[in-house]
Amino acid sequence: MNGIRGFYYDGRIATRREVMISREGDDLVVRGVGIEMRSPAASVRVSPPLGSLKRTLSFHDGSICEVAATADLAAVLGLKERRLAGLLGSWERSLPLAFGALLLTALLVGGLVKYGIPFLARQVAYAIPPATEKILGRDTLGFLDRMVFSPSRLPEVRRKEIEALFRGMVPDLPGRRTYRLEFRSSVRVGANAFALPSGIIVITDGLEKLARSNDELLGVLAHETAHVRKRHALRQVLQNSASTLVIALITGDVLSITSLSATLPTFLIDASYSRDFEREADDEAVSFLDRRGISRKSYADMLTRLQMGLERREGEPGKKVREEGVSPADWFSTHPDTAERVRRILSKRPDQK
Repeated sequence: MNGIRGFYYDGRIATRREVMISREGDDLVVRGVGIEMRSPAASVRVSPPLGSLKRTLSFHDGSICEVAATADLAAVLGLKERRLAGLLGSWERSLPLAFGALLLTALLVGGLVKYGIPFLARQVAYAIPPATEKILGRDTLGFLDRMVFSPSRLPEVRRKEIEALFRGMVPDLPGRRTYRLEFRSSVRVGANAFALPSGIIVITDGLEKLARSNDELLGVLAHETAHVRKRHALRQVLQNSASTLVIALITGDVLSITSLSATLPTFLIDASYSRDFEREADDEAVSFLDRRGISRKSYADMLTRLQMGLERREGEPGKKVREEGVSPADWFSTHPDTAERVRRILSKRPDQK
């Protein structure tokens, strides 16, 4: 008589007993020392195969039998197994198929990170109501004013000149957005500019001093307004905060995103926009400069000096921006190298996206 060896648990005590399980007619019979039990085979539940884990036979009275994972229950005991479960079990026992499944999983995860999450972040960012965006901008600026910024020391005449310059460029920008220019001073961030939600553009005194012409300031301002229009800051933070993104998508409660006001300032200070976002903002700045007939070199020169100033603040005096080539570190960086940006700005055709 064919059968399979296993261990029997009666469901009342933890003691296991070795038994032989066999098929007799329509019944499954379990025999061992002091044990003989019959149960209709159709009522026995069989656990699906899972690698090398033992299989479990569950009986109607609450007792179970454990058998080796290699046991062919369908052939020996005549028990029906789900086709899908059997197929998955055979895949798990096949090294090539298991490796293929692992590779497919890695590709799916990679695709989700590269394409899925950015797509969802964009949908959520653009779904944020103007009132909520205004709150985010206000709270972010308030935090930066408390922790990073101090009042601007630029002469009032110069501030008004830059404000007039900014007002003059806004009508030539795509879309209909309301922008507000703010001046601040900061030893920590030095020469810099920030695009906050709701259209707030902050420039530091250091940036104004670094610029050698108004054309250079225009290039930076055009770049920052592009970050505002494309909602890059919100999208980047959402991409980096997958849990917030998922909650907003599932509940539809985009108002809960106001909690990001605690994250946005840190992100803005780190200036860690992705390659795609920086390139998109650069393209918008170049398009604006081309429409105005302003040389792109003014913008490229400003970026180079900004990078050199950043390197000096980080304790690397005298380090020059690379003029050509890409270092191996750049292959894994999500933030574009400044030299790469400069080359792209100067070589981009007017109609090239």
